[in-house]
Amino acid sequence: MDRNEVRLVGRLPEAARIRSLQNGSTLGTWRMIVRRQRRGRGSQVDTIPCASFEHEVTVTAAEWLADDMVEVEGALRRRWWGSEGTKSSGYEVEVRSARRLGHPDAPVGGREGETPDPTPPAPVREPAAKETPADVTVLAGGTREIASPGDGEPISFPGARRAGRTHRPAAGMSRSDGG
Repeated sequence: MDRNEVRLVGRLPEAARIRSLQNGSTLGTWRMIVRRQRRGRGSQVDTIPCASFEHEVTVTAAEWLADDMVEVEGALRRRWWGSEGTKSSGYEVEVRSARRLGHPDAPVGGREGETPDPTPPAPVREPAAKETPADVTVLAGGTREIASPGDGEPISFPGARRAGRTHRPAAGMSRSDGG
């Protein structure tokens, strides 16, 4: 069974950007800074782009401030842009549900005068059946490794700056063949 599920808990380096689209829907975009589990000396983080077209999520994200800790759930997506001769792609997390966990300068319980919301994020919709499996690790320099079940070896995508669908090499193609 294919699965494409992403759950992130991290800090916002800046407030989310919310904009209205011509079709009347809203789009929320933001980045999350997620600390890696320590392996040796020092601390490393990954900056992961997120986006949502879900009304409930964009309303929630509009209230977030820089340095807020947030939790999001969604799926990894690949996006394409540019003209025929100069097409580029990248990956981002398409967020289905989100919630604010806290702010480092806030008193215990939330922002000044705010009571914490103990409820977990509610899913906005079920994932589509055609979504593909992915365990994603974001490496230094924005490179992402995507491991698909049964694949055995992760696929690296150097220079990726946004999130999207997983990629599997064509049959008979090895990782060194560009897959």
